[in-house]
Amino acid sequence: MQNINWEGLQYCLAVIREGSISRAAKKLQVNHTTVSRRITALETELNVRIFDRSTVGWLLTPLGEAILPSAQNMEEEFFNLSRIALADQSELTGSLRVTAIEGLFHQILIGPLSEFSNRYPEIDLDIMSTVTTLDLAAHEADIAFRITNQPPPDLVGKKIGDLAFAVYSTHELLAKWKESPDDISCIAWHEIGAEMPSWIQSNFPNMRVRFRVNSLNLLMGMVKRGVGFAVLPCALGDLEPTLTRVFDTHAKESVGFWVLSHIDLRTTARIRIFRDFMIDAIMPLVPLMEGNLPNAWNCQPAKDYLAK
Repeated sequence: MQNINWEGLQYCLAVIREGSISRAAKKLQVNHTTVSRRITALETELNVRIFDRSTVGWLLTPLGEAILPSAQNMEEEFFNLSRIALADQSELTGSLRVTAIEGLFHQILIGPLSEFSNRYPEIDLDIMSTVTTLDLAAHEADIAFRITNQPPPDLVGKKIGDLAFAVYSTHELLAKWKESPDDISCIAWHEIGAEMPSWIQSNFPNMRVRFRVNSLNLLMGMVKRGVGFAVLPCALGDLEPTLTRVFDTHAKESVGFWVLSHIDLRTTARIRIFRDFMIDAIMPLVPLMEGNLPNAWNCQPAKDYLAK
């Protein structure tokens, strides 16, 4: 018991957080039998029972609950050591794990990412487009582009601008709505327990919400197909010539667009270089992001950007 296996504790924490052996195995990218075997080995090593196995799943024993805070503290210290070690690697080589919500990469980030890759060919980019938010403290990514008005206190970075949102439709569907409003549907963002979105309540109180989605790419595709009205970031909607804003005004409050990294990595050379480069490259697109170019697809700066 002198050398507690950290991997065993890591597997225990994964089962607790993911809720099952199979989901923990998927998260850790291992076989579920590996998870079971490592946890059993840890229990044997400690001579304790951490989980009660049952037909409904693995449940923490009282002793398991008692050691959980210590395991979480060990995990945090492990991540601290990893970040300190990474921060000492100041060469402009290696890899960077970059994350952003899917949909934003396509219009805002692809051009600047390509330019960065050309400028710094020794830095490899591992790009993760996700619906969920990856944990920078757990080193799931090195740098993130986030939509938020209040970044977590353990992250540092810079606010690039504000993302504005508007209600969009195809030109044909908008004309149809003006003639026959009752034949049009809305597409809303899928949120568990969410009430009717305020943009629908305010502007289309009698319009039926026939679709709820949790993918920005899917939402954009459905609006382009004329499925219904939906709220989109102006950085996406205004660059699509087949779409038009239903109203000139924005649909809801703007949200900050940040580039962030963990505070322990703030001096790492390739992260600092990447952050500064991307900020400079994205800055010309801030008017687009903030909804100040309603016909962006027909503006020369946007044409130049899309041509990259």
